Amino acid sequence: MLGFFASKNKHVRVGVDFMSTGVAVAVVSAGKEKRGQVKTCEFLAAVGHTEQAKALHSWVDQNQLQNAECFSLIARHDVQLLQLEKPAVEDAELLQAVRWKITDLINYEIDAAVVDVFQLPPSPKSPVSYINAVVANEAVVSRYVDSVRQSGLKLVAIDVHDLVTKNYCRIFDLSESTVAILQLSDKAGQVSIYHNQDLYVARDFKIGLLDLESSEDDESTFDALLLELQRSMDYFESTYGLGMVQQMLIFPHTGATSRMAKYVQNYVGFDLGFVDVSVEKNSGLEQIEAHCFAAYCAALRGVNL
Repeated sequence: MLGFFASKNKHVRVGVDFMSTGVAVAVVSAGKEKRGQVKTCEFLAAVGHTEQAKALHSWVDQNQLQNAECFSLIARHDVQLLQLEKPAVEDAELLQAVRWKITDLINYEIDAAVVDVFQLPPSPKSPVSYINAVVANEAVVSRYVDSVRQSGLKLVAIDVHDLVTKNYCRIFDLSESTVAILQLSDKAGQVSIYHNQDLYVARDFKIGLLDLESSEDDESTFDALLLELQRSMDYFESTYGLGMVQQMLIFPHTGATSRMAKYVQNYVGFDLGFVDVSVEKNSGLEQIEAHCFAAYCAALRGVNL
């Protein structure tokens, strides 16, 4: 793929997702033509900070992506999301108040923490306003920053998994609707619920692709996943009073997830479908690599339609 992009790389955005077993990368077009389309994606198997940094650097060199704008994700195990009652302070004092509230909720000194917040949609059924605090160790964040910059990419922003699927909803114009996105990795899953493109619910659970693939004709795994989905839907409906989810999109599309979707569809009142994101390969279109959806969503943050 040497020479795949122009040297200045002004018309692409790169998403990078660091995982425990490797680095997922996705390149998205940001030019006038085919804007938002995946140009290439890949999972770089590597364990440990040093090896992952080397793998990313080699991939950037191979694809001549130096100075391309990059949107990186922090690995799930390196960041905490803490839901808190919003402190009754002025906006300018909010971060300091949040840092004080979370001091006993993290296992390192608060002075070593990087903290940001995002507002959760208000519930008409409760007078209490909530926020989510995003917390990570500053030394850990610095390693991510160094890995990206040393690779030759131009780091624009660092994001978290709970928020990046919003970019997919925006690009594919899932506005004026209530949609859930179910993402499954090898050993875990996450369901996110959006209403008019605003995130209302993000829940993780310990059921993944390997569980679905090994279940075969045993429906107990499907039942366990169905229970997790129903809990998320019930919480959304009871907390916000915005009605039911209208559709749920699933990633990835495999034989196991197809069997699961067919089973779950019998017990829910919303339509199930699959995330449709493809990449050009071998003169045709193929679904993006199973590890790369979050990296793709991260890259979309820098793309305007």
